[in-house]
Amino acid sequence: MKRPGDPFDVLVVGGGLAGLTAAHHAALRGLSVACVDEAGHMGGLVMNVSAIDGYPTMGTVGGAELAAGQLEAILDLGVEVLPDTALALSVDGGVKKVTTHMGAQKAKNVIIASGARLKSLGVPGEEALFGRGVSQCADCDGGFFVDQKVVVVGGGDSALQEALHLADYASEITIVTRGSSLRARQSYADRASNNPKFSFRWETTVTEIIGSESVEAVRLVPMSGGKGQDYECSGIFIFVGLEANNSFLPDDIKRDENGFVKTDMSFVTSMEGVYAVGAARSGYSGQLASAAGEAASVVAGLPIL
Repeated sequence: MKRPGDPFDVLVVGGGLAGLTAAHHAALRGLSVACVDEAGHMGGLVMNVSAIDGYPTMGTVGGAELAAGQLEAILDLGVEVLPDTALALSVDGGVKKVTTHMGAQKAKNVIIASGARLKSLGVPGEEALFGRGVSQCADCDGGFFVDQKVVVVGGGDSALQEALHLADYASEITIVTRGSSLRARQSYADRASNNPKFSFRWETTVTEIIGSESVEAVRLVPMSGGKGQDYECSGIFIFVGLEANNSFLPDDIKRDENGFVKTDMSFVTSMEGVYAVGAARSGYSGQLASAAGEAASVVAGLPIL
């Protein structure tokens, strides 16, 4: 049993699917576990998904439902949930220290499961009109666009999954992608291609979001150059990739050119006793089942403490 002042056996940074799974498996091993998650909003980006594909469950399950079940499980096992923000990670002897607003949390092992956040386009009008037609959550905002024209930017799984959800509401959905084809899984691409509500603008970028009180149009420009077009729409949903949530990590922990944490095949980082799993990790497949598998694998390989 952990005594006051003793370090946790395992400190998990991040409360998404990978973090919750890591905390769950560590607690099942009888280890003392804490999970730091900003504001205690457990679930991560999966909370925005109404129906999860490719995850082994009985029937259809939504992200919020899945996260709630996992949170209940770790609380029942005695995991200490810390609703706070990780600000820094350091090593003091053999003990790791994660600094938060509430103070320093010490642990023998740290699992980085801080995930990633959705990128923005960084174009004029995006920030000013966010929440007024600019969105990154179709499940949250789709109902505001009944019988209206919307644009979805991106060609990967997230973009197509969100676009297919919007098909329940919007009258027309235009997919805008920089590529000449979709990168999403074939089942998503087939469903979109066979739906008369969908159209596609290949090798095209959005350079401006236009509107005063709300989105009125987006400026579309061909990748090859040339004259742009102002395409009228009521909403734009942006899914153009992820950027890592790891500003708290020291330079000692190696990252790739996009800022994601490098690990070996056992998910060990360049700092001893620090591991990385899920979307925070370089080479992550993007599949939720993989995130859970990585987390379980890390915990299974921890030394007996």
